[in-house]
Amino acid sequence: MKLIRILSSLALCLSLWTSTGTTQTLSDPEQGLRIMANRQQGNCVTCHQISVLRDAKGIDGATGKQGDFGPSLDGVANRYSLTQLREWVTDARRISRHTLMPPFGTLEGTSQASPSRPILNLEEIENVTAALATLR
Repeated sequence: MKLIRILSSLALCLSLWTSTGTTQTLSDPEQGLRIMANRQQGNCVTCHQISVLRDAKGIDGATGKQGDFGPSLDGVANRYSLTQLREWVTDARRISRHTLMPPFGTLEGTSQASPSRPILNLEEIENVTAALATLR
């Protein structure tokens, strides 16, 4: 009987792990969208189209012109894994050496950084990654 309970618990854990595709818990996607729209933080809308933000109510910086310099982020979660999305945000140069996208999570290889800290902290990067993971 005890073995059956253990196997049942293991099966439940395994099904939860495979259904999410990750053992990590995503952070706050709504906060991530706010960071992406905020012109003082992520400012993703300057270079990217993000349809879900175009008509967003209550998110500062979401309405108005969005950029078309970078690729649209619509459907980005269908193209990249959670790990890849996090890497794009942290330091896109690790994925695409010649990208013009700024590194949001590191100062490595940058000059004249002011203030001398990354644009986004780890929690903010996780929130943006969670938001990107919803863009299917």
